[in-house]
Amino acid sequence: MSVNKTPRRKRLVISDAAVPFVARGGRVFGRQVIDADLDIVDGEEVLVVDRNDRVITTTRAIL
Repeated sequence: MSVNKTPRRKRLVISDAAVPFVARGGRVFGRQVIDADLDIVDGEEVLVVDRNDRVITTTRAIL
């Protein structure tokens, strides 16, 4: 049995209205976030996903 040693990527879920803007390179603002992993720390790379868990982009967290 193999064990996955890859660290889990933290996720930030954004609203449906924000997806086209962010997909074109726009910034993610707090009001666009509808859910996020609680253990995200400042400067950490996170996955930005839509409500269906499709990856939109990656970004660095600025808290």
